[in-house]
Amino acid sequence: MAQHRRSGGGRAPQGRGVSRGLLFGIMSVMIVIAMVAAWQHFANKSDTEGDNAARSCVEGNLPVPIVADPDLVGVLTKVAAAFTDTNPVIRDHCINVHVRAGDAKITLEGLTGTWDTASMGARPAAWIPQSTIWSAELATVRPEAIEGTPTSLVTTPVVLAVHPRLGVKVDNKLQWSQLPTMQSTDGSLAAWGLPGIGSLRMAMPRGSQSDATSLAAQAVASALTRSTGPLTAADAALPRVASVVNALINGAPESQDGTASAAVRAIGPDIATAPIRAVPITEQKLYQLTKDDKSAKVMAIVPGGPTPIADYPLIRLAANLISAEASEGAAEFFDFLTQPRQLAMLTALGFRGDAPLPPTTATVTFPSTPEPMPAPENAAAVTINRLVYGG
Repeated sequence: MAQHRRSGGGRAPQGRGVSRGLLFGIMSVMIVIAMVAAWQHFANKSDTEGDNAARSCVEGNLPVPIVADPDLVGVLTKVAAAFTDTNPVIRDHCINVHVRAGDAKITLEGLTGTWDTASMGARPAAWIPQSTIWSAELATVRPEAIEGTPTSLVTTPVVLAVHPRLGVKVDNKLQWSQLPTMQSTDGSLAAWGLPGIGSLRMAMPRGSQSDATSLAAQAVASALTRSTGPLTAADAALPRVASVVNALINGAPESQDGTASAAVRAIGPDIATAPIRAVPITEQKLYQLTKDDKSAKVMAIVPGGPTPIADYPLIRLAANLISAEASEGAAEFFDFLTQPRQLAMLTALGFRGDAPLPPTTATVTFPSTPEPMPAPENAAAVTINRLVYGG
């Protein structure tokens, strides 16, 4: 059979190849993509390692001690534990907040004098006393010790816990300005429909947690001077202010341990023989003392005129007394503490704040405070404190 011959006697045709330029371009793009991916990987890894290094406390744990009024310590200890669980880190330090109770007078003496760590514990990064009578003292004696302006954590008004028979007679009639005369004049209760039993017998406790005593004295001084604004240093220095405060103090029966709680317990069932018939006390303390009573053993009275308020100031101590990291740690804790969830733990105890109050009781009904007394000038608060506590 005849065979066909290839034309021209050449080789068989071959498939067309890929352009070298195109191949080089594809490879270049792939290399660029790989480089970008690698850069992003190592950048993210570096950021993660940086975060992990911070969270691993490169500089170690930093205790941040806070001294607080004893009525706050139970809740604040729980809040501090919850705050620590958020792993707060400041400048490579893991912050560990520790809250302990402290007597306000002793704490003030340490902060304005020599802090004895052996008897008082570590110097605090912050202080939360019962009221601004202590921040006023600190600001007057050692203003450089306070960082910024203290703000209020929670509040509670000062009321008078009185014998129920007396309470019925004076409710919605009694004024702060009338207390010195009722205290110092024998037989003064006869004018209130209680003849033959003598005078007011209002305790003025000056022991631990006795801020209500000094705040009540401020209210009397404000009523006496008819101050429409904060009590001024000039008002507090008036001789008649010293006279009425001395009348309250000198005529006061002593409570067993110098506390308002002991004074409330001393208001017995028989008004004629009760060694104490009245005592200024914070509403929150009275709530805690009487919340389980089925019937009222004492009556809470709010005298007419501006009502004094215990306001639990958040006092950050300045970095010249503590480390900057501890000061910042205290500030972050305060921000955490003033969130609604934490405040609700405090208002459940009878404090007033931006959270619900507990149910009313036979003794404490948490009435509105239509006229809260403005905080006095620092010098005025210090003057009243000196009259009440001496010094």
